[in-house]
Amino acid sequence: MAAQKRIGDILTMKGTIGQNINGHELQLFDGCYDTGYKILEFYIAPKTPTAAQEWMVTLSTSSSVNSVSQWDFADVQQIGWGSWGIPGAASGMDFYLVDRDNMIIENLYLSTYQSTGDASEINYYISLQKYKITAWDGALNMVTNLSQGGPQ
Repeated sequence: MAAQKRIGDILTMKGTIGQNINGHELQLFDGCYDTGYKILEFYIAPKTPTAAQEWMVTLSTSSSVNSVSQWDFADVQQIGWGSWGIPGAASGMDFYLVDRDNMIIENLYLSTYQSTGDASEINYYISLQKYKITAWDGALNMVTNLSQGGPQ
């Protein structure tokens, strides 16, 4: 890939999302195929962090994932994974991973799964950096992001 040039300030996206959602859209696309975003940070935390509950969130370039209750690191459309949980009386644990080679040309999608407790929403925090890339690299990234599945 050709050189990528950072443009603009770091973009922070944060909010809440419900449980067991497949493909909540976060709009990033600026109409240009020679710009893209890289995820720098990704965190989740329930609205009620003291309640016994377990959450998992998948970041994807696809409008849906095969299963909201499973991760698939081999799926090139899945580019970030996070979990948070307090199962019963145990202490909390978390896991966050972002594919360092990610480049989002169009939009980003969050999918959630909540297996325990009665919490209905989770907070998310995502920081991204915008890059200027060649149109060729933009097309290549789009094909990868869509896993050759066509427009969403």
